[in-house]
Amino acid sequence: MKELTERIVNLLAAGTPLDRRSLAEHLALRGAERKKLTRTLNQLTTAGTLERRRGSYRLNADRQAVEGIFKRTDQDYGFVSIAGREDLFIPAQHVGSAMDGDRVQLEVRQSSHDRRPFGVITAILDRARSHLVGVLRTSSEGGLVVPQDRFAGPPVRVGRTQNCQEGDLVEVLIEQYAERGHAAQGKIVERLGRFGDPHTDVISVLRSKKIPEAFSAETLATIATIPAQVENEDLVGRTDLRPLPLVTIDGETARDFDDAVLVEKQQNGNYCLWVCIADVAHYVPVRGAIDLDARERGTSVYFPGFVVPMLPEALSNGICSLNPDVDRLVMTAELIISPEGKTLKTTCYPAAMNSHARLTYTQVAAYLEDGDSEAVPVGIQESLQQMAELAKILMQMRFARGSLNLDLPEVEIRVDDSGRPLELVKIERNIAHYLIEELMLAANEAVAHYLTEQEWPLLYRVHGEPDEAKLEAVQQLAANCGHGLVLGKNLHQSLQQLLTEVSAKPEGRLISEQLLRSLQQAVYTPHNEGHFGLAAEEYCHFTSPIRRYPDLLVHRVLKQALAGAARNSAPAIALLETLGTECSYRERRAMEAERDLADLRRCQLMEDRVGETFTGVISTVTEFGFFVELDDNLIEGLVHVRALTGDFYHYDPTTLTLTGERSRQQFRVGMSLEVKLERVDTVRRRIDFSPLVIPESNKDEVRKKKTGPTKKHKKPSSGRRNK
Repeated sequence: MKELTERIVNLLAAGTPLDRRSLAEHLALRGAERKKLTRTLNQLTTAGTLERRRGSYRLNADRQAVEGIFKRTDQDYGFVSIAGREDLFIPAQHVGSAMDGDRVQLEVRQSSHDRRPFGVITAILDRARSHLVGVLRTSSEGGLVVPQDRFAGPPVRVGRTQNCQEGDLVEVLIEQYAERGHAAQGKIVERLGRFGDPHTDVISVLRSKKIPEAFSAETLATIATIPAQVENEDLVGRTDLRPLPLVTIDGETARDFDDAVLVEKQQNGNYCLWVCIADVAHYVPVRGAIDLDARERGTSVYFPGFVVPMLPEALSNGICSLNPDVDRLVMTAELIISPEGKTLKTTCYPAAMNSHARLTYTQVAAYLEDGDSEAVPVGIQESLQQMAELAKILMQMRFARGSLNLDLPEVEIRVDDSGRPLELVKIERNIAHYLIEELMLAANEAVAHYLTEQEWPLLYRVHGEPDEAKLEAVQQLAANCGHGLVLGKNLHQSLQQLLTEVSAKPEGRLISEQLLRSLQQAVYTPHNEGHFGLAAEEYCHFTSPIRRYPDLLVHRVLKQALAGAARNSAPAIALLETLGTECSYRERRAMEAERDLADLRRCQLMEDRVGETFTGVISTVTEFGFFVELDDNLIEGLVHVRALTGDFYHYDPTTLTLTGERSRQQFRVGMSLEVKLERVDTVRRRIDFSPLVIPESNKDEVRKKKTGPTKKHKKPSSGRRNK
C-alpha cells in the first residue's frame, strides 16, 4: 500500500488532475490492484493528501511534497529523479544546500509564466556524500577545496591546510553542509598528491566515485592458492574442444581475453558457430573473497592507458584469460544458424579449449578487407571468411527486425608511459569489430533464450521503450535538419530509416547522439522486458565474465541448469533483483568515472591552445547557452549566453534554439560555426568557447520567419543583457 501511495503522489505531482480510470492506466494496474487503488485513493482523500473535484484527483495544494534523488548540474540548478514521473526541474535559487546524489524532499509548484511544474527543495533526507575530493586553494584565511566533480557543488572551506600546499589534490571530510549564504565547512583527511599528476588523477576519480582501489587481503591470499595452469581434474565432465582452431580477436593493447570463436559452414548451408567464454565461475566460488570483491566493483573500469580490473590480474590476465597455445576452461554456446540468420539450435556446455591464435582487429581486417594473406595464419583463414559471411547475415537480420544502428565515432586518448595525454585519435571501426560484435550479440541472445525456455531465473539486460517527450525532441531536431521521423506503431523501423538516411551526412552524428540520449539506460533485472535497441525479445550478458559481474552471474545460472539442479525461483528472483540493482548502479558509476577522467585528459590537451580558433557544430542548446563539438577531435565546450554580446537571447525548447531579441540571430542544434577557445578549467573539467563569425544567411533566414515572442530564460544568470 505504501508503494502504491508513493506512486500516486508522484504521478499527481506533475499537476494534472486524473480520474480513477486514468490513474489505473498510468500506473498499469489490473484486476485486484484496481480495487486496492480505490481504497488507497479514499484513504489519501480522507487524510487530506488528495482532493477530489468532479471525479478527478489532485494533490492538496498544501501537501504537494514528494521525495527523490537530486542531480546537480554545473550551472547550479538541477533535477530531481522521482519514481513514476519525469525528472523535475529545480531552479538554482531553490536548490538550497542539496548536493549531487542527495535524497531530498521538495514541494512541487507551477510557474506563473507557463504553468510548467518545478520543485523547491525543502529538506535533505539523506546525504549522498560525507567526503569529497578536490583541489586546494589557499589564502591568508585558510583554504578552499574546489570539488573535482563539477556536479558536486560549491567549494568547501577548510580552516587548517596541515601540510598541504596550493594545488594539492585532497580528500575532505564535510563537517558542516552549506546553508544559505554560508559555505560548507570541512577538514582535510588525506593529501592524495599534486593535481595534474597522472596517477593522482586516477586515484581522485576512484575516490570521488567510491570505487575500490585495491583488493582485500583475503582475496590476495585466495589468489595465491589458485593454480597457474589447467590441471587434469579440471577437465573431468568437459567437452574437449582443444583440437578446434578457435581464435581470439581483440584490440592491440588488450590483455584479458574473454572470448574465442570459430565458424564452420555446413554442407546444408547452415553455419555452426562456437562461442567459448572464459569459465570464471570455476575459479570464483559464490560468496568467496574474490566474489565479494568482484561484486563490489561490478565491472572493470577503463581509463586511458590504465585499467582498474574487476578481478585480480592472476585471473583476468592469467588462468581465466584465453591466451594462445595454453589450455583453458570455458563455457561454450554452440549455435546452428540458418543462411537467413535464424538460430535453429543452441547447445551449451562446459569445455576445454586451446586458442590457436591471438589475433587483432587490424590483422583480421588486413586479411578480410585488403586480402593480405600473410596477416593471419593459413589454418584459420577459411574460418575467418565464414565468420565475416555469417556476421553480415546476422547484421542484416538484426536490422530487418528493427535493431538500431547507433554506430557513433569514438576518439581514443593516447597517453605516454606515465599516463600523460599525448593526442586524440579517431577510432575507425573495421570489419573485424563488426564481426566480433555480431557473434557476441548472437551468443548473448541465444543463451538468454535457452535459459528462458528452461524457465531458469536469470539477470536479463533490459532496454526499455524510449521516452516519448525526448523522442519528440529527436523528431524536432531531424525536422530542423530536413529529415522526417514518424512516431507511431512501427517505431523501430522509423528510427532505423532515419539513422540510415542521415548516416553519411554531417548532421548524422548529432541526430544519432540525440536519439541515444532519448533512449532509456539499459539495466540488469530478472524481469524480462526485452531490449529495445537490439529489438530482441530476450537478451543477457554472457560473453565478458572477466570484466562484468552480471556475466558471471549468468554463467552460474547456466551451470546450474546444465547440472540439472532444482530451481528455487522466488528466492532466486529476489536475490537477482538486488544484484541487478547493484550491477546497474556500479555500471553507471564506472561509466561516470571513465567519462570524468577522459574529460580531464581532454582539458589537459587543450590547456595550451587557449586563444586558438576551431570549427565545430552546435550539439546541444540550453537556456544558459549552447555546446559546440569540434570537427577535428570531437571535444565539446560551452558557449555561455554571456558570450553572446549585444543582444538578449530567448530559448525555445520546442525548436532547440536561442534567438536574439533584436537581431533575430539564431543558434540551433546542427549549426556549424567558428569558435575561439577562451578558457580551460581543468579542476572542474570545463571548456569555454566564444563564437567568432555568425553566418549572415542564418540571420536573414530567422528575420524572414518573423517568429513571435518566445519563452524567456528561467535562470537569472542567463537572462541578462550583455554589452
